[in-house]
Amino acid sequence: MNLKRWLADLRYSARHTWARAGLWACAAAAVLAFVVLAFWWPAQREQAALEDKIISKRRTLIQAQQADELSSAYARAHKDVALLGKKLQHAATQSQLVESFARLARKHGVKIVSETYEEGRAAGAQPMLNAELSVQGNYPALRDFLHELSSLPTWSEVQEVRLESVQGAATQKGRIRVMTYRHAPAERSKPS
Repeated sequence: MNLKRWLADLRYSARHTWARAGLWACAAAAVLAFVVLAFWWPAQREQAALEDKIISKRRTLIQAQQADELSSAYARAHKDVALLGKKLQHAATQSQLVESFARLARKHGVKIVSETYEEGRAAGAQPMLNAELSVQGNYPALRDFLHELSSLPTWSEVQEVRLESVQGAATQKGRIRVMTYRHAPAERSKPS
């Protein structure tokens, strides 16, 4: 019963000129919204497709860059392993090591005040020679000296560096501990 009454009230209200104008305005707004939706929807779908395509191309580009970086890192590692193998095969004596350190120090203007050497063995079978150098020079020269230790024909690692400024002078004094791995001698088979 309420529905019939509501429909009757609605028909009665629709006779009023303002109500008709409102209905026409609502209908026009609905048509306009439908037209806008009809134009917007395909454009929005096209934009979403373009964004997906851009994301896909960006992902492909990033993967290609990562593959290139990985390839170059692998090539560097391969080269470094070959160099490390060559350095480990170098059978440097203590006198050759002393001469190498002295040549490197002269090149960079670093003075080696004193040096001590001690034979040692790493956890593995690779023999090593521990060196402790007392050096003196300006900071850039010491830095370059330390940096170029890796260019020696042996595998030399800097274990510890202690530097202190000399008061009233532009020089630094320091102690550098260097561990040098050397070629392991071939073990002779024991006679039975």
